[in-house]
Amino acid sequence: MIRNARFVPVVLLLAAAVSACGSDDADPAAPEVVPDEVAVADEGAASAAGAEVLARFTSCDDVSPAVAQYIAGLQESSSNAVDEYGAICNWETPDGATSLSEIRGVEVLIEPGTGEVPTVQDLEAGQLVVLPDAELAKAGGVAYTLPVTTAVAGVIVTTVATPDVKVTITGGQWDDMPSLDGPAAVSAAKQLIGT
Repeated sequence: MIRNARFVPVVLLLAAAVSACGSDDADPAAPEVVPDEVAVADEGAASAAGAEVLARFTSCDDVSPAVAQYIAGLQESSSNAVDEYGAICNWETPDGATSLSEIRGVEVLIEPGTGEVPTVQDLEAGQLVVLPDAELAKAGGVAYTLPVTTAVAGVIVTTVATPDVKVTITGGQWDDMPSLDGPAAVSAAKQLIGT
């Protein structure tokens, strides 16, 4: 599977949207990441536990129950893929859509953890919104989000990272559909990884 192939355009779109909303002031330099500021777990144990989580997913049908209320009315993308390296599952606007509520999409990316989890300080320095979660913290994980909103809609990219596995869910809010905001995405990700 070509990992992250569909995720790249979403990230580029979000980066363009965020930069367009910025001020004319120069951004302060990004803080230097010091290796010992990154939480590191036992890599062997992380890869074994991560492989166990990834083995639960044989198709996007195994992923969809966690986001069922957010993908109602959407069609599964033909580019979806699941293998031993992870899953990339997209649900998008159906062909022939006529309602504004149908013009939306949801993406779930599940990939092995690296044994490292970014620190809260690094995430906040990068202007990401940390979503506190006691269960994730107990598992050595962290949840964070990057919301981009307009008057009409919102796009929200939420990541749940543990030493074993990383889940990134892209969704948001459009019209009167249920909002796949940060807390909702964290709940879905925890359901997927069994935390």
